[in-house]
Amino acid sequence: MKIAVCVKQVPDSETRINLKAPSPKLDESGFTRVLNPYDAFAVEEAVRIREKNAGTEITAITIGPDRVKETIKKDCLAVGCDKAVIVNDPALADADEAGIAAVLAAVLKRESYDLILTGKQAIDDDCAQVGVRIAEALGLPHVSVVVKLEFAGGGLTAHREIEGGIEVVQAKLPAVITCQKGLNEPRLPSLPNIMKAGAKPMQMLKCADLGMQPPARTYDVKLYSPPPARAACKVIKSEDDPAAAARELARLLHEEAKVI
Repeated sequence: MKIAVCVKQVPDSETRINLKAPSPKLDESGFTRVLNPYDAFAVEEAVRIREKNAGTEITAITIGPDRVKETIKKDCLAVGCDKAVIVNDPALADADEAGIAAVLAAVLKRESYDLILTGKQAIDDDCAQVGVRIAEALGLPHVSVVVKLEFAGGGLTAHREIEGGIEVVQAKLPAVITCQKGLNEPRLPSLPNIMKAGAKPMQMLKCADLGMQPPARTYDVKLYSPPPARAACKVIKSEDDPAAAARELARLLHEEAKVI
């Protein structure tokens, strides 16, 4: 079985964004970057499948500059992926979801994969488009927001989250799965495995190597704006008459804030 895991390096969720005034670009110089948390579920699921199916090969695939190598090494190769493919092309620095999916699909077409795993979305833009777009570009069935995955008879059974419940879907392989929290618990890389990961193959490509031009953006972000400053709070004193304070609070919420 051959599995591809498409991953992304994203800013750490604890990274502070310094945006004091509206700007067409974000200052990313101080960002700490990590593997997208939802992609970690995809990597872990691929490794668990390999542990149950001897001979399975796992390839981690990503797009990004040189800095992504460390994330791929530590969070993909060191936890069980066998090799990595990185598309490092400056022309993709501002690529949108459609462009990213097109490039990843071009990489995936170079080999025949039985299963393609991605996270359900990236935590930086929250667009949740790339996995589904990859499936459409490759003409493969896909199941999104998967929290349980089973294989039998050349196909898969996936349990996916829907509003108010779980939907059970069956599909033939090859297929594309986007992974949701709850599918598994990602393992942490050990220091010896991180050191060994440096010896695993890591192929670097550009769009020209894929026989394609860098995709043009389908939309542009015009402006990033900081949230409006909070208005001064109003204090209701309750030491003498808590009941009267509660009535005043209810009145303000109804008449001024208009939330009840």
